[in-house]
Amino acid sequence: MPESPVIVPGRPARLAHLIPGNDRNQRHERARAAMAERPHTSEQGADILCLPNPEWLPHCLTITGPPDQLAAFRKAACGCGQVPWLLDYDRLEEEWVHRLLAPPPAARGISVQGARIEARQMRDLIESLDGQAAERTHTVSCPLDLNALIPVPAGLLRLGPGDPAVLAWMWENWGTTWMLRCVEEMPAGPADGPVPQGDAAICYRFWSADWTPWRALAAVRTRWPALTLHVRVGGVAE
Repeated sequence: MPESPVIVPGRPARLAHLIPGNDRNQRHERARAAMAERPHTSEQGADILCLPNPEWLPHCLTITGPPDQLAAFRKAACGCGQVPWLLDYDRLEEEWVHRLLAPPPAARGISVQGARIEARQMRDLIESLDGQAAERTHTVSCPLDLNALIPVPAGLLRLGPGDPAVLAWMWENWGTTWMLRCVEEMPAGPADGPVPQGDAAICYRFWSADWTPWRALAAVRTRWPALTLHVRVGGVAE
């Protein structure tokens, strides 16, 4: 039985990937299959943490620095909060048909025609959800978008979020294999530490899956060396 969700105010749902037709379900089913076939490691040789039911960790990121540099970062970091996947729905539909028909005829409990009908229904649902997500990109703004800061390469967008190559790239470039959730931007307060004279400050609160997006933050430090980043994870400073 799936574990009961732990209710924490503001934390993203942990079981969304179990909803039939949800893209996270397909993502992690593929990830588990890939890891079962071969060790799931990055090009750097480190194991990739991509859990089917991630633990969402609360973060507070405070950034201080020269006003012009901070403004440049804020502009670069703002995006729609979505990765613009270019999914091949024909291929996905055929994959679902093959999966439904994979068991022996006596054990699968579905006909060839039934498998094609169900696969088409799944495809229609995913296409509809993707269309809704695409429409939201014009009206929704995410102030700290990992894909805006470090975009997924165009060559990987057609592979989809569950492909091992995509997961490896996210791990190596973001430090997490999920987009940030529940991102909020707010002015820095006294609890976020002193701000040097002449500097500006901003604070982001968000939830990250399993890890701090430390590789993305390292890239920010390299790109904007004049900025100072201070991270608190669950109330603990890093």
